[in-house]
Amino acid sequence: MTHMLFKKVFAPATLLAVVAYAGGASAHEQSGALGKAASATDYYQVTCSDDGNGPADHLFVQIKDLAPVAKPMVSILVVNGLQAKTSTDPIDGDATGSPGLNIKGGTTATYYVLVSKTAAGAENYFFDYHCLTANGDHTGTDIYPFQNQ
Repeated sequence: MTHMLFKKVFAPATLLAVVAYAGGASAHEQSGALGKAASATDYYQVTCSDDGNGPADHLFVQIKDLAPVAKPMVSILVVNGLQAKTSTDPIDGDATGSPGLNIKGGTTATYYVLVSKTAAGAENYFFDYHCLTANGDHTGTDIYPFQNQ
């Protein structure tokens, strides 16, 4: 009887808790893969807005070059209006990502994010992206993929 109760109540509750935690943890992370061509580029649009936590001030991004450990280095470029900033993960496959970028965009902003690499060879990556208020509080953040190579 105890085993039956475990299977009907505890196991589904545990699974639900794990799924809810994983969903919350990955809310502002984007993973991707760049194909073998040296010119492979993934292209995204990130939109910041006031979701009740305050007006957006800037976007923070940081990229990690994942396995396979290969020659190309993975970079991220963020463009907003006439501003552009880039960051490259200097060590492939380690636990540390690129230096973080903050790019100002105002209260309602659209940012264009491009992920590319320095040479031919397939690469995997993920990047964190967060719209933040002037005080550093998280606010409305949406992402739209445009191109996946």
